[in-house]
Amino acid sequence: MKKLSQFFSRHKHHLATTAFVVGFLVDIITFRTINLTVSQIILTGYLLIVGGSILVLASPLHVGASKIDKSMRAWLPIIHQYVAGNLLSAFLVLYFSSGSLSQSWPFLIVVALAAFSNETFFIEKYRLPFQTTLFFLNLVLFFALATPIALGSLGLLTFLSSVGVAIAFFILFFLLGRFLAPSAFLHNASRIAGGVLGVVVVVVLLYVTHLIPPIPLSAKSIDAYHSVVKVADTYVATDEVRSWYERFFDIQGVTLHLSPGESAYVFSSIFAPAHFGAGVVHQWELFEPELGTWVIKNRVSFPILGGRPEGYRGYSFMDNPTSGRWRISIKTPDGAVISRMSLIVEQVKTPPVTVEKILE
Repeated sequence: MKKLSQFFSRHKHHLATTAFVVGFLVDIITFRTINLTVSQIILTGYLLIVGGSILVLASPLHVGASKIDKSMRAWLPIIHQYVAGNLLSAFLVLYFSSGSLSQSWPFLIVVALAAFSNETFFIEKYRLPFQTTLFFLNLVLFFALATPIALGSLGLLTFLSSVGVAIAFFILFFLLGRFLAPSAFLHNASRIAGGVLGVVVVVVLLYVTHLIPPIPLSAKSIDAYHSVVKVADTYVATDEVRSWYERFFDIQGVTLHLSPGESAYVFSSIFAPAHFGAGVVHQWELFEPELGTWVIKNRVSFPILGGRPEGYRGYSFMDNPTSGRWRISIKTPDGAVISRMSLIVEQVKTPPVTVEKILE
């Protein structure tokens, strides 16, 4: 037993690294399958553990502390690292599922860098400022999810409200830190304030440039068809007969072989929480080789209502689309991209073989 204890003591840092990686991987798997209510409960628990461990590690160990207290203090960084890995990987999964990678990759890289910086940052005098800045980022990410669900809406005011709530909770955290660990928090007050200000500036800039995914909305499905018709409460689509490898290896997107004058349809299913109302836009863009850019050809707006586990269904179409490369973006009214698909349109004289399918 003594040898085992000595082994763990010698390799404590490596165990912290392992704990962080394990926590990261566990949430990448689990947060893909649980609903938003359970996610919020788990995230709240993570935030309490991370915030509490920061306060305990920053406070001085009192004179005459027992061996149990010293042992708990010695191993607390491993618990902190494990839960920190859980927390940031959970946000990475949730935000990744709520936006288009082509649009939101800068934000996702910021979160990923924050996750791995938490493991590699070992300059002691900056440890507390870094941990508190990362904790504030987690608060912003959490309330950017929770506030729209509570208010049942998206938009700039909702997002700024979520940042304001995060700031309020962080102020309470900082005041508690000043009470429990006055020396550490007062000595690092300016660095902590600078970190918080930096996070606020970055996340607001990312939001107004539409780089933050519009969580809690997420695309359950998006695909292109020859036609889509609503029959009672069911959507019936006409699709080309395709082998499985055609879709899997078609890296440029789905190809529709259309007869002259035929329209192209795009069907989407967007998940939103219960009692959540929002608008979405199907934006059709054609790539113009002469201009070297995407040109908007059609925009179709319609409202969605939350509560359906499979997502709120809707479709749009483009009359007699030009042959070429298309992309269809599913957006919020203020421009945040929920999902995006690529489409190749080819005009043909002989219609392809088609089949009808029920869309969920």
